[in-house]
Amino acid sequence: MSLVTKRGDDGRTDLWFADRVPKYHPQVEAFGAIYEAQAALGLARAMAPDWLKPAILQIQKDLFTASSELATLRGKAGRLKERVGPELVAWAEGEVARYERAIKLTDWTISGGSAGGAALDLALTILRRGERWAVRLRDEGYVENRDLLVYLNRLSDLLFLMARAVDRGVEVSA
Repeated sequence: MSLVTKRGDDGRTDLWFADRVPKYHPQVEAFGAIYEAQAALGLARAMAPDWLKPAILQIQKDLFTASSELATLRGKAGRLKERVGPELVAWAEGEVARYERAIKLTDWTISGGSAGGAALDLALTILRRGERWAVRLRDEGYVENRDLLVYLNRLSDLLFLMARAVDRGVEVSA
């Protein structure tokens, strides 16, 4: 099997279930931003303290589920094996609350307090771009899953808090 398929040479790419769209399609922008966030999270995980690495890896895996929804044309999301649901939203909300208790934010922070925190901030900003595209997709009728949008929003909050924990050297244990 070769990585080079030449299918994208015409300026189009595959979505799930054999649908093809132009590479500039809003769905490609959305799942592309999520994919970029996963890569930035890989960098963050490589620099993170050991106690944080499992959570970052889990977020990377969960973002595959989110990106698959964004890469599915309307009316076909029901064919996906996994979708973002209330359990992921609840997990993210619980993590946000846990980090808020541990960190006790008093003001906003400028990125760069540590390499790991800066990498998490980078992932956060890329994820926010993906979230903006996902909202556009919702407004244009491509995304119907409210949990997907809520999860992306909560996840951005969580990444901000994780970055602050790393910057401050605060271990947030379960």
